[in-house]
This record gives sequence, C-alpha cells and structure tokens, in this order.
Amino acid sequence: MPGRKFLPLVLLFLLVVALMTYQARSDVKKQKSPTPLKPLNGFVYGGLKAAHGAYSWGANLVVRIGSGKKDMRIRQLEQEVSGLKRQLAGTYALSLENARLRVLLGLKEHTPKYVATANVISRGSSGWQNTFVIDAGSGQGIQKDMIAVSPDGLAGKVISVDKGYSRVLLINDIRFAAAVRIERLEQEAIFAGIGGLENACELKYVTNDIKLQKGDVLTTSGLDGLFPAGIRVGYVSGISAGDGFFRQVDVTPYTDTARLEAVTIIKR
Repeated sequence: MPGRKFLPLVLLFLLVVALMTYQARSDVKKQKSPTPLKPLNGFVYGGLKAAHGAYSWGANLVVRIGSGKKDMRIRQLEQEVSGLKRQLAGTYALSLENARLRVLLGLKEHTPKYVATANVISRGSSGWQNTFVIDAGSGQGIQKDMIAVSPDGLAGKVISVDKGYSRVLLINDIRFAAAVRIERLEQEAIFAGIGGLENACELKYVTNDIKLQKGDVLTTSGLDGLFPAGIRVGYVSGISAGDGFFRQVDVTPYTDTARLEAVTIIKR
C-alpha cells in the first residue's frame, strides 16, 4: 500500500521527537551541557517550523477561498433579491392596472350612458390650461361635450374629437365649470377650475349665509344641462371670508388629474 512507503520516516520522526523530549528533561534536571543529539534540534525545529508555516499558509488559503466563495454567494443572493423585487414591483403595477381597468369597464355595466373606455396618451399643460389626449375618438362613438369620468369621480369633458383620438378638458382647468350640489346642505353652487398644475378647484358665488363646513361633499346637480346629476366631484377643503359678500371656498377634486391613466367617456 502507498502508506507503507512513509512508515519508516514516520517512525524515525517519532524517535527523534522522543529523544529530544528525554534530552530536554535531562538537561533541566542535571543542568549539563548539550548532548550529542543537540545538533539535530535545529534540523527538527526548522522542519517543524516549516511544517507549521505551510499549515498556516494552507489554512489561510482555505479560509480566503471559503470567504471568497461566501462573498460571491452573497452577491448572487443580493442580485437574486433585487431581481425578485423588480418582478414584484412589476406584478404589483400590473395588478393595479388590471384593477383600474376592471373598475372602468365595470362602469359599462352600471352606466346607461357609457360610450367608451380610453387611455391617456399625452398631456398638455400650458399656463392655466390643463388637458390630455385619449386614444379613442369618433370611431368609438365619442362626441364633443361628452363627459370623462374616473373610478373616483368627474375628470373633465371632451372638447375636440378626431377619428382615433379626443382631447379632454380637465376639471382643474380655468375654463372648466359645472353646476354642483352641496350634499349636506342640499344647496346649489358652481364648481370651477383655477388653472395651474395643482389639483385644486373652487366653489364660486357662495354667499356668507351658507353654512359650509370642511369636508362637505359635492356632486353634479345636472341643472346646467352639461353634466348628468349625481357624479362625485370633490369636497370642501378650505373656507375663508372672501371679498365681503361671497366666501372663498377651496375644493379638492376626488379625481387626481395628474395621476390619471385612463377614463370612461359617458353621454351627457
């Protein structure tokens, strides 16, 4: 067997170590001068030192290799986690999109005036004007002055139509106005956009004797002949004294026009 070739060397090594141990004990007891075996000490000690150094180097190499593999595995795991996070974000966004479309398409079943559901394909905001373009037009039955709604409420109205697309005027545009009803008070008022990029609007011609409160809900009244009655519009978010006769009333629309990605078009 291959191991037998090294047996004499192993036995010799053990014999030398035993002699050195015996010599060291004798020297301590008798305090004599070194024996003739002392010259072997340097050789043996040197060999042991070299062996220890080789062992230490090998052990450190194994540790470094193991550490390198561990670091590589950690990096791989981090990359896998990042990939899973991206997939999760994509899945979450897709689920939100599907939920939004289900809500919009659900309006078709519950809205007799339903015409089409369309995606926002471009936005236009210049100064006080706020509009966007949708990917449906006369080819889908859309006509000028039809109403754009979101799952949250009123979004705007169609102001121009082409065969494959339409332009919608948003509720926060300075040109937009609608007759609304203050639900709690059963009081009529005029809802209007104030322009700019903020999702903010106002109530006009509200006299000081109307006991408005923050949080009062507004819906379309239908009295203007432009918008069907009962569409959610927004809520009162601020009240101030105004110019003396009329109060300044701030309104926050339920529909966040800056985040809209699709709308449902309904008839007047």
